[in-house]
Amino acid sequence: MTFCRNKSTFPLNRHIKVLRSEAAATEPTGITALDSLLGGGIPRPSATGIIGSVGSGKSTLAQQLVVNMLQRDFRVLYYAIDEPAADVRTGLAEFGADAAKQEADGHLAFVDIFSLGVERLADSQQPTEPETIVDTTFKFSDLVSQGRNFTLKHLGKKQFVVLDSLTPFFLMVEAKRVFQFGQVLKYATRFARAIGIAVLHTKVLNETIENAMVSFADVVLELEKKRPLDLSSPGGTLKIVKLGKSKVPPSAYPYEITSRGIEISQTPLA
Repeated sequence: MTFCRNKSTFPLNRHIKVLRSEAAATEPTGITALDSLLGGGIPRPSATGIIGSVGSGKSTLAQQLVVNMLQRDFRVLYYAIDEPAADVRTGLAEFGADAAKQEADGHLAFVDIFSLGVERLADSQQPTEPETIVDTTFKFSDLVSQGRNFTLKHLGKKQFVVLDSLTPFFLMVEAKRVFQFGQVLKYATRFARAIGIAVLHTKVLNETIENAMVSFADVVLELEKKRPLDLSSPGGTLKIVKLGKSKVPPSAYPYEITSRGIEISQTPLA
């Protein structure tokens, strides 16, 4: 994209200077116990990771945060990677959000990478190896391009970006690429003064890649689902793994997955 120096062009250089002079903000998540653990909410700007095993409620938490941020007049971009955007819209509706209206108003946008993968598979003329489908569908350059366009469109507004999840992108790349992508994501949150949420499945990827995610993130929330013998209700424990340069709470906190979203106890495990 080329920027021309004329009266109609947004003064990006001036915007960057303003950003450098602004102090970081703290944005409440709308989840009382989580805000208490985070010292008031999620820092903005920040790159935040939600990590945990499959089925621990990471996407539920991400969608709950989306609904709460929309109520706080954020502009939200949701990368639907593990499931189609239609399913995410249904999930948001369960928390009371009218996704169609939010999209029509320009407050919510989707990048439906899951459906793109389905189309690529359907268009293939001959049997294709799974890694080929993944490699042609999940491209870092596409993520960066889509995010950049969204950022420039809503420059000056509070922005919230969710990547759910990054796991498919990292299945077949080396740790070096993860570090590179993580750094670019962090740059983007600073430029846009946005909150970026990256969801990642643990115990699926190489431990080095998981460590890379934790390394670049400003904040990391880890959800661990209940053991198979303790399934009276869906849930598990939440732990703050990283909180900028602040000291993290040493304990884990129980949570339940309910129709109202994730409910976190304010009483830590003994």
